[in-house]
Amino acid sequence: MTISIALIIFSSIALVTCMFMVTYFLFIKKEHKLIDLSLGLLFFAIALRISKSIFYYVFLEISTEGVGLGFLGFASIGPLLYFYFKLSQNNNYKLRLKDSMHFIFALTGFIVITFFDTFHNNFYLGAKLQLAIYLIYIGRYYIYIKNDVKAGPWHNVLFYAMIALLGVLTYQYFTATLEGYTYGTALASLIIYALFFIALKSPSVIKKTTTTDLPQDLLNKISIALEVDKIYVQPSITLAQFSEAIETPTYLVSKATKAIYKKSFPEIINSFRIKEIQKKLSLSEHVNDKVEDLAYDVGFNTSSAFYNAFKKETSMSPRAYQKMIHQKDFQSTMI
Repeated sequence: MTISIALIIFSSIALVTCMFMVTYFLFIKKEHKLIDLSLGLLFFAIALRISKSIFYYVFLEISTEGVGLGFLGFASIGPLLYFYFKLSQNNNYKLRLKDSMHFIFALTGFIVITFFDTFHNNFYLGAKLQLAIYLIYIGRYYIYIKNDVKAGPWHNVLFYAMIALLGVLTYQYFTATLEGYTYGTALASLIIYALFFIALKSPSVIKKTTTTDLPQDLLNKISIALEVDKIYVQPSITLAQFSEAIETPTYLVSKATKAIYKKSFPEIINSFRIKEIQKKLSLSEHVNDKVEDLAYDVGFNTSSAFYNAFKKETSMSPRAYQKMIHQKDFQSTMI
């Protein structure tokens, strides 16, 4: 009995912690609207699913509405995690109506479970498979990619935490015993605690980066180095090399670049490179140039890194972008 009460308290505090994260990202941070929204909703989805386990453990039964909400949260984790990674890697990405298709399974399952009280196990098993597919995709395109823009430490932690959560909930599902729910609920709570404390140590996640405590001459120095001197054309330039070039401590450069451009250092470098290539692709003198040669001229080391970065920045291929620009120029001359 004492262990049961301790577990309930332990899990309830984890749930409150999760809701604190929801409140912070949805209503307080307000730094990158869509990125913060996707992360806030992700923690809300996790909270819904964990709540279902806690209520079942406490009362040994749960209403169809509770089961439906738990499923809605669980089936939304994968899509929300995907959008968080996508938006984090491409701040210019605009959500479109077709993006809502990612949540059809979650909504369908919620309606069927809540209003028809059927197919509970089938939908929950489907949600596990769905989350596994999203994790494979995210791992392939955002975690294990071999190019100049890789996920940051926080994204890696979040990715592996979701793998752990999937493992815990899968264990709960297949054991289907009170003991399984006990261990599963405790482990899921530990995952929430771990994410919370790691987030506290990640300034880019919890603390807003502002320019108020950064000297203006440092901000100007960084802007000139990137926008005027075009230091980004140096192949494989790192934050440490950039800091050395402008004779400034790395931690200050990291904080200042994030404050100015709202992106990580690799994202900033690739963004400037892509903008430089966009300028060249819009000029008639470069119509017959190989796109790969233009990429190497601005600092890219591999064509694959360039194509991935260009598509993330513009949502189209280089040749498609060039064709679009020249079509607009042709149409303007005809008017």
